[in-house]
Amino acid sequence: MIGFTAHNIRLDDGTQTKPDMGATMEAHPWFIAARRLFETVFPGDRSRIRLADLGCLEGGYAVEFARMGFEVTGIEVRPSNLAACHYVKDRVDLPNLRFVGDDAMNIARHGRFDAIFCCGLLYHLDRPKRFLEILASITERLVYIQTHFSTERDNVRHALSPPAENEGLPGRWYTEYASEDAFRQRDSMSWASWNNRRSFWIRREYLLQTLQNIGFDLVLEQYDALGADIVGSMTQGYYRTDERGTFVGIKTAKSG
Repeated sequence: MIGFTAHNIRLDDGTQTKPDMGATMEAHPWFIAARRLFETVFPGDRSRIRLADLGCLEGGYAVEFARMGFEVTGIEVRPSNLAACHYVKDRVDLPNLRFVGDDAMNIARHGRFDAIFCCGLLYHLDRPKRFLEILASITERLVYIQTHFSTERDNVRHALSPPAENEGLPGRWYTEYASEDAFRQRDSMSWASWNNRRSFWIRREYLLQTLQNIGFDLVLEQYDALGADIVGSMTQGYYRTDERGTFVGIKTAKSG
C-alpha cells in the first residue's frame, strides 16, 4: 500500500496523492517561494540545468521542478518514501524526472548539479556541516535549504538539548529515536532521520556563516516562504515558535 503523508501531488489524470490536504504542491507557500528564486536565478530554457532534490520524501517538489523544465534527480533513502516517488513517476509524463534510492550524504556519486533543493533534511543529520561541505563541492550555482535551526532561546515546540557544539558549530541536539526498538522501525517513520539516532540543529547565524565559508559568496535568508504575514510569523507564529526558515547560497561566478 502506497501512502502519502505530506505531498499532495497533482497527477496527469487529474487525481491527487493526498486530496485531504486541499491545495496541491504547486500552491504550497514553500514551493511558490522556491519557484520565484529558481526562476530568477535560472531564467529561460532549463532543460540542461541539473537539479537535485535531496531527501525528496514523496517526490512532490521534484515533480514541480521537473514541470518547470529542470532536469531533476530526486534522492530518497527510505524505501517506503521511495515507493511513493516511483508511484508518482509512473503517473506523470516527465522524462526529465528520475528518482534514485540513496543516502543524501552520497550525493557526489550522482555527479555535479547546477542547483540543490533540500527541504526538511538538514535538521535530521548529525553531521550537517559535513553535509553542507559536500553540497558545496558538487554544486555549480545554487543551494536552497529549508530547515529548522536553533537559537539562544529554548525552543517552545521541540525538545532540544541545552546549547552544545558539534563540528565546531554552536547549536542544539534533537533526539530522533528514543530507543533501539524505535530505530529498528525507522522505515515507518517517514519524517525522521535514517542512520543517526540524534540530529544537530545549527544556530541560525552560524548556518548563514557556514554557507559563506564553504564557497557561496551570495548568502541570504528568504522570508516570502513564510506567506503573506511575515511579521506575524517572525514575532509570534511559525518562524518564531518552530524556528524554521529558508536559507540560500549562490555562487555568483560559475566554475569552469
